[in-house]
Amino acid sequence: MKKISKLMCLAIALLMLLSATACGGGTQKPAAADDKKSTSTDTTAPSSGDQGKNADSGEKKYDEHITITYASVQGIDGYDYTKGDGLARYYSEKFNYTLEVTALTWSNWDEMLRIWINAGDMPDVAVYNYKHPDAASYVEQGLIYRLPDDWKKRWPGVADVYSKTTLGPKTDELFGGTYFLPRARFYKNLIGDPLPNHWSLWMRKDWAEAVGFPVKSHYKISEVLEFCRLVKEKDPGNVGANLLPLNADPGAAVRMFVQSNSTYFNSFYKDPADGKYKWGAASEDTLEGLKLFSKAYREGLLDPDFYTVKAEDSGAPFDTQGISAANYNQAPTSDLHNKYVTLFQTNTGLDPFECINLATVLGEDGYYHQQDLINFWGTIIFSPDIKDKVFERYMDILEYNSTEEAQIILNMGLKDEDWTYGPDGKVVSLYDDSERPLYGTSGKYPSWGYLLGAIVLFDDFSFDNPNYDQRVRDISWKIYRERCEIATPQTFTKVDWTVYTHDSPSMRRASIDYWTELSNLVTMDGDIETNWKNWVQSKMPLIQPVLDELNAKAK
Repeated sequence: MKKISKLMCLAIALLMLLSATACGGGTQKPAAADDKKSTSTDTTAPSSGDQGKNADSGEKKYDEHITITYASVQGIDGYDYTKGDGLARYYSEKFNYTLEVTALTWSNWDEMLRIWINAGDMPDVAVYNYKHPDAASYVEQGLIYRLPDDWKKRWPGVADVYSKTTLGPKTDELFGGTYFLPRARFYKNLIGDPLPNHWSLWMRKDWAEAVGFPVKSHYKISEVLEFCRLVKEKDPGNVGANLLPLNADPGAAVRMFVQSNSTYFNSFYKDPADGKYKWGAASEDTLEGLKLFSKAYREGLLDPDFYTVKAEDSGAPFDTQGISAANYNQAPTSDLHNKYVTLFQTNTGLDPFECINLATVLGEDGYYHQQDLINFWGTIIFSPDIKDKVFERYMDILEYNSTEEAQIILNMGLKDEDWTYGPDGKVVSLYDDSERPLYGTSGKYPSWGYLLGAIVLFDDFSFDNPNYDQRVRDISWKIYRERCEIATPQTFTKVDWTVYTHDSPSMRRASIDYWTELSNLVTMDGDIETNWKNWVQSKMPLIQPVLDELNAKAK
């Protein structure tokens, strides 16, 4: 790592910490093990020059040990991702590397990568939360690595996953080459087009039954508030003063109240009535969602301290402490077993299938609202200074992880220790998680997760994972499918690539933290409609130039 760049990064990070908008978490990135050199995108470059073939197995072997520096969310700060557990050792020995991880938090993920990338000081590999204006700027300035033009032939498994992400091929078209490798949410079990999101209402089914509230798979926002009022009045769980009828972090609260009612609350859309582009945040649907949000906050139905809650802590009142009647949070299939059994059942001593109702929140029009999720989450990017051998080694890891064998290992642990193949060729679990989970900080494999080079997210395999209770998988499949069915093409929309990929100085200036700013409108004094109108007016100098550009394209 360059000393000047490192000092620049630390100085910027210090200023962040001193500012009102500073994000929590670490601000340093691990030093590279050796000097870096510029990487050519010559299509004739040999693949993994230090590799040979194992004469017995036909598998590649790696004679030269390398160090890979890496940054992502979902890591454990300070954990040894090289030798810390059997799964980490399996990968580090198979590919002969040391993996130096900087574990980012949900709060600092975007900002820390932005600092490192702009300072020319990013790690070899990072998982980037793709935002097109920033992404286009990084490509334009040469701040991230361009993959060799023949990479799809050299790593065909990665290329096949890439082709199913939708975003990948689109960025190839836009940038004239590959700079981002989107990680596919679904590969074999792609649910729908457009693709529904995970966000769901975690609701105490036993408390709903106790207060005479109907248990359903979906509710309007106003119905959720009615449930919260009944729970607040009757306290069926005898929680007392600690009772939270509804809890969520700021981002989740905005999703539940505003996004559930307003498909385009945080973006631009083409109005079918007149064919012109408009700003979704200024729509009446957004205002209606904000009014419900304000009502929940002012009636004491929503946690009064919701705006201070971190995303990583927002589930605890429901699944760990047992004091929340409803929690709006993510509910991917890959985490449902953990939430139902490992967390809720272990901490509350209650049967989760008797006490939890997982539901979809609808708008006041009775329909599901969402823009196409697009089949990816998190994109893998590389430093422009990455060594050829480090890049190629990591691509080999991704290639392996695109295979069926690796998918099972990443999701279930080590073959013949944690799982095996049955006589019928199907995967059979050998692991009993009743005393110790397979993953997590207290699990058998703390390294288990996306940090070992996943190119397909665990959502896909989770529908087939024998480690997960079949009831959990059935609940998740029903939730996803129902969202596709209880929507209209106008409320659950496919991606508008004109908007998604629009890039200009005006578009970059119009970046707004909707989660924070809309939460602030609800918590500030005064009438919510007045607050919203003033906020919309204050943003128009940023928004109008973008609308003008989009409408010029539409002509």
